[in-house]
Amino acid sequence: MSRRPFAALLACALTALPSQALACAACGVGNGRNKMAFFLTTIFLSLLPLGLIGAGLLWIVRNSRAFIASEFHESDEDEAGDEAPEGGPPRN
Repeated sequence: MSRRPFAALLACALTALPSQALACAACGVGNGRNKMAFFLTTIFLSLLPLGLIGAGLLWIVRNSRAFIASEFHESDEDEAGDEAPEGGPPRN
């Protein structure tokens, strides 16, 4: 089979694909309530990952603040305990 008939057949098949896509009952041919339901579901599913990422980052920030604050509190206590007694060398 030569390339020219194959290319023509492929071009015809590709031009027929959009008409097959319109045959979907949920892609906009249905009633208005179905269209709105699909539109709102699309928005929800598009924003859901962004919300989960934002919630995860917020959780990390809040937990890291408490963790860092406790780390500094512990190091402040350690430094306070390492002070030298009067007239003597510093404790290790």
